[in-house]
Amino acid sequence: MPDILIIGGGFAGLALAYYLSKDGASVTLLEGGSLGGGASAAPAGRAQIIDSETEEYLDLVIRGVARLETLGEELGVDLEWTLPGHLTLISNDEEWRHFESLVRRLQRHAVPAEMLDIQSLRAAEPYLQAEGFLGAAYSHEGHLNPFKFTAGYAQAARRAGAEIIHHARVIGFEQCDGLITAVLTEKERFSGRVVLMAAGPWMGELAEMAGTSFPMKSTHAEAIVSEKLPRLLHHHIGMTGFYKVVHGAERSVTLGIAQHPNGTLFVSNAVQKMETLDLTSTYWGMPALCRAVRTYFPRLAGARIMRTWAAPSPFTPDYLPAIGWMPGFDNLYVAAGFHLAIPTIPLLAEEAAKSILEFEERPMLAPYNPGRFYPAELPEG
Repeated sequence: MPDILIIGGGFAGLALAYYLSKDGASVTLLEGGSLGGGASAAPAGRAQIIDSETEEYLDLVIRGVARLETLGEELGVDLEWTLPGHLTLISNDEEWRHFESLVRRLQRHAVPAEMLDIQSLRAAEPYLQAEGFLGAAYSHEGHLNPFKFTAGYAQAARRAGAEIIHHARVIGFEQCDGLITAVLTEKERFSGRVVLMAAGPWMGELAEMAGTSFPMKSTHAEAIVSEKLPRLLHHHIGMTGFYKVVHGAERSVTLGIAQHPNGTLFVSNAVQKMETLDLTSTYWGMPALCRAVRTYFPRLAGARIMRTWAAPSPFTPDYLPAIGWMPGFDNLYVAAGFHLAIPTIPLLAEEAAKSILEFEERPMLAPYNPGRFYPAELPEG
């Protein structure tokens, strides 16, 4: 029986497998499909900073971005880490005031950031059709290859001794007196002293199998990748539609666009709320993204699309991670809902590994304890 049985082979599960194994634990990881095939297949690889929800989370993100500078060396893989910076396009006075306050906040934390007027925006990105915008907010931001992020953690976890099992979809649990005694897959039965759920959008489904609940929500995001092109863009460029959907709108085209070091363009996000998890493309998403590219980057209209995908984008009710021991169980640990996952997962997963092995809450993780979603019942009277 391994010390830790992890459910979920995305960014979080693989990072936890690595840090736990490196610290001496015996680890088995179960992935229902292919590694990184769920929500971790969808991100552009941005190490976002400006979108941090709280001051405390901003501190965490800034330290996480610094950690990414050397993470590839630690994992033994070229993560294709670059620092292109991000431009958030601003179209009205209300958005300008909002992002002006975010820029000032970053500056107080010594993070390079500034507001660009329309002339400066045109100079920064000549291919952008800038009519209708007031300018943009520039913020320091990094980028890596998300597939190498996945593969790097998987390879490092295996080298440290972790066993990783593909196509092992969980279908149920065996329990006794608050303990998860076995995890059932379609083919085998597995046990572990600690069961760790790191299944992203599927957390609600897994929790229900275990006889409890987990308040995971998700949107449905879609993206496209172009053929390799000469260097055309100099920053990540984005709009604010994604968070409009997260906070309640039905549907939005964010239009985030960046050019990877290999020359391909990554274009995202067509986003909408979904009641059920779905990895297929919608009828409207890809055409809407293509129309947005033609509108704002008309000189890119002839670029060929090489690949498209869709994936759920998970989040908790307060948009912060849930990391810690699950109320009602003695050996069930959860790690899910990683907001701004690329810069935060290396730090939070390492702390979670220490928390599990030491069986105590780490101060860094205290704000993210899942118990906040399960208030204790009031005493009678």
